Amino acid sequence: MRERMLFLSAQNQSAEDLEGEMRTGSILEILLGKFDIDLLTYASTHKDMSTNDGTALTVHYINGCINSWRSMLRPLHILRNFTNRSHAEKDMKSTIVELCRSNNYRHVFISHSLLGNCIDMVRNLLPEASVITDTYRFESGLAVGKEIGKPSSSNPYYKLNEALVRRNKRRLMNKTGVLLATSEWDALSFKSLSFADARKVHVVPHFIKMNEYDAFTEPVAKENSMVLHWSMNTRQGIKAAQNFFKKSYPLIKEQVPDIKCYITSHEVHTDVLSLVKDDVSVIITGPLKPSADYIRRAKAVLVPILEGCEVSRNILESWALKTPVVTSSIVCERLNCEHNRNILLANTSVDVVASVITLLKNPEMATIIADRAHRTLLKDYEVNYVKNKILSLV
Repeated sequence: MRERMLFLSAQNQSAEDLEGEMRTGSILEILLGKFDIDLLTYASTHKDMSTNDGTALTVHYINGCINSWRSMLRPLHILRNFTNRSHAEKDMKSTIVELCRSNNYRHVFISHSLLGNCIDMVRNLLPEASVITDTYRFESGLAVGKEIGKPSSSNPYYKLNEALVRRNKRRLMNKTGVLLATSEWDALSFKSLSFADARKVHVVPHFIKMNEYDAFTEPVAKENSMVLHWSMNTRQGIKAAQNFFKKSYPLIKEQVPDIKCYITSHEVHTDVLSLVKDDVSVIITGPLKPSADYIRRAKAVLVPILEGCEVSRNILESWALKTPVVTSSIVCERLNCEHNRNILLANTSVDVVASVITLLKNPEMATIIADRAHRTLLKDYEVNYVKNKILSLV
């Protein structure tokens, strides 16, 4: 008989956290290979959730709504990633108490969206349980000032904020049994705060399932096109798209007049639409046709050069489809990549223009970069690699 695990999530299908929610869902699927799982999540999500084994997953829907106005009542140091779930502990309390009393769980998984809420309750109810926490986007609240071009030192509250975040990190490390970080960089930021708890920190990077791209792996003739592949309905995504179409794209069109530019975002903000509505070379694909079809035919994929646009998975998708990526150093510092080897790094609008034109006009170089990126993906970011690591930790 398989062991039962309690899995706490607060997914809400928001544009700003879609990448994190996909990560949480993928980890859940991996853990179902070893555990029978009681999943707690909000009633507005996972309506169509199903598994191959009908007995492996039991979903407990929690009634409650996630209201953004609640975040205005939270102290400065509470991370942005947690604020719109600030009442989740109250919503879930009765169900968590009931389940913990009925099942002596030895393992509890807490997703990134609930780290600031439920771990104390779980620890009190199940003091002997091994708590696994995922710290994806733990410092997202600190990125707000940076992504809009304001260094943290320009605001007197940011230094206090950073100190309180370090305190929260130390507390989390003390309470958790296994802490999952998304990169070596993030892992070191935790380990440096507590030597005693450093052994709890393990790197589980973003990952994808290669079998989801099998239908798009047939050889295809590349066309003079590029793909913009990120969410354009967030503040950071809107700004990144505006900068590209104002500063970079006109210069690219001058040198490659027959270029096509595909926007694969499911939602495109009206501010971005107003910039491209009269340009026939810009094509908005919409949500009906898979973005993978456009990516595999393109010669370049551009992901934004601003923090906070949630593009790690988009880069991996492009690598899976053997299309080279242009992005920034900030975005890639948490991925195993190297400029001119398996990716092109562009930190300014001028760099973006030069990198995209290089890929459009030099197909041999583009092929080499794409092949190296594909090998990196299979080695470090494919689901089987990550699956083995996760299951070895629990």
